[in-house]
Amino acid sequence: MVYSEMKGETLLRYITFCEMTTDFLKKPLDERKEFIPKWSQTAKKYGIKLLFWGMPMGVNEHIVLVFETNESGKYFMFQREWLGLGTEEAGKYIKKSRTVTVY
Repeated sequence: MVYSEMKGETLLRYITFCEMTTDFLKKPLDERKEFIPKWSQTAKKYGIKLLFWGMPMGVNEHIVLVFETNESGKYFMFQREWLGLGTEEAGKYIKKSRTVTVY
């Protein structure tokens, strides 16, 4: 039994791998680092917590992030805003993403 089950909640975690665009990768490191707090703030608007982030090895993606929430619908609403889906911003800095849901 995991801790979240002991407390009577179902916490979902989303491991999201992001392949970044050339425009993003050309930015100086200091500018690239500024994106993570912005993404965390966007997640908070939906009641989602950014638990960890890092740089994966051995895969095509450049950044991996782990998000946590107790409502799956909120994650998909957040993802739509975060990735700019349906807007001109879509694909500007995040070329592709893939997500693994874990319980």
